Amino acid sequence: MYRRRPTGAPARIGIADIEGVERTVRELRVLDYQYGGGSCHRAVLTRLPMARALLAATVPVRLTRRVDTAVADMHNLAGWTLFDNGSITEALHHFTIALDLATRAGDKAMAANIRYRIGRVHLHYNSPGHALTEFERGRIEAHASNSLLAAAILSANQAWAFAKLGRAEEAIAALAMMRNEFEASDRSDVPSWAAFFTETELSAMSGSVHTDLARFVDVRYAKRAVPELATAIGSYGDGMARSRAFCLISLAVNQLLLHDVDAAVDIGRDALVHGRSVKSSRLRDRLRPLENEARKWCGADELTEEIRTMLPAAS
Repeated sequence: MYRRRPTGAPARIGIADIEGVERTVRELRVLDYQYGGGSCHRAVLTRLPMARALLAATVPVRLTRRVDTAVADMHNLAGWTLFDNGSITEALHHFTIALDLATRAGDKAMAANIRYRIGRVHLHYNSPGHALTEFERGRIEAHASNSLLAAAILSANQAWAFAKLGRAEEAIAALAMMRNEFEASDRSDVPSWAAFFTETELSAMSGSVHTDLARFVDVRYAKRAVPELATAIGSYGDGMARSRAFCLISLAVNQLLLHDVDAAVDIGRDALVHGRSVKSSRLRDRLRPLENEARKWCGADELTEEIRTMLPAAS
């Protein structure tokens, strides 16, 4: 189905055409990290037909897999930006196409990454069991590709799913596995779809896991979440504005769980300030737990109202 040449498609392509798709994906992924999927999903979808046209062209045999991989990653990015924009059915459609192309290319590391992203959709929409299924499938692909970095990403997200299910021992074990795999991984030539997973992201994921353990298992886990999130927030640059806003929201939740209302209000307001530059429906959804916790404290009334005011704009 992918090799039919549409009207206007190039008859032959070379390495420059493929590199152009790869460069476009890298550039648009930068916008996604900084400003959210709502800022660039239309740009991704606009460029997608041109990328897909390469699939129908005559390609040197040595480049066929690279074409499939490049277009797979464009669909992978389309799925992620649509997910971040709240368009779930469309997102899963693009992830499915991306997975088919990555499988055809034999790129198991990318297939693992796509499984991670499909799992994150399920995790975000309160289906941690389905998410774990995707993460486990992704781990199989990651190990088949000998990519410990891809495996570390999957382990981190398994930990988060376990935390949401209240399975603390398994969550902590998965975090330890994440750290071991990351430290043993080869990070000398990281593809753009995995470049976000740095030491900073390890702190952010650990903080997110401990936040949900504090919410669903034992509030004492908040004491571990706070320094991890603070480390991530201090390390994220402007290019990761969405991730920093997410971590600020989680940090504010933990401060409320620890009964430090004043700190929570200050951090929560900081999260709202940073969030104003991010176009992400996930930001709105992440604010819900903070709003729910803030409503329990009379000293957080103004923060609650500010969140309610911002929620429509975050959609």
